[in-house]
Amino acid sequence: MKFIVTGCTGFIGSEVLNQCLRNPSITSIVALSRRLLPDTISNNPKLQIIVKKDFNSYSDDDIKVLSGADACIWCMGTTAGDKVLEIDYPLAFGNAFSRTLAESQKKFRYLHLSGGMTERDQSKPLWFAGNMRKLKGQAEVNMLSFAEKEETEGFWETVIVKAPFVIKKDITSPRDAFGWMMGNKRCIQVDELAAAMMDVAVNGSKDITLSDAEALVALGRAALEKVK
Repeated sequence: MKFIVTGCTGFIGSEVLNQCLRNPSITSIVALSRRLLPDTISNNPKLQIIVKKDFNSYSDDDIKVLSGADACIWCMGTTAGDKVLEIDYPLAFGNAFSRTLAESQKKFRYLHLSGGMTERDQSKPLWFAGNMRKLKGQAEVNMLSFAEKEETEGFWETVIVKAPFVIKKDITSPRDAFGWMMGNKRCIQVDELAAAMMDVAVNGSKDITLSDAEALVALGRAALEKVK
């Protein structure tokens, strides 16, 4: 399988990329990154890196490299409420990549990492972090729409992952300890989240929105057990 991964230098995206590199069923990976990755990663023969300064545009060469992918795990995000990053970048990717589907005639699965408290209803009043939560919610709506567009010809599938509080694999900080104390209903380890998303990217999901923290933890742990 051929995967596209974004956010590869971030907390969650880097874990997704590392698990992709270790997974024998994933034979080719294209990383969309703002900068070069460490040699220990970039020298892996399965990996091709496209370094982009502007994620709003994709050249013909970019599209050629991306074409034929089976799935994308989009991990690019922020808590700052940045419209360009949250809405414009994934939308630009979708518009660019969807044009390849008519030629490839290949089912494509897009996983969009979002947050547990995002809001798709743009008219709903929110008590806190309203701008950020609505931006992420609008991004979810935008990317779900690609499955319904005429030009994707039924080959595009979107799954939204509304992640709970994410902590490191090892409890090394007060933040991690706080998350661990919240339990599986509100918290997930980064390796479990990455494994759950990879499992869905490979095998699909009956739900287009995954928001149950306990279910994500269980899926991630089961996926990690398979590769031990």
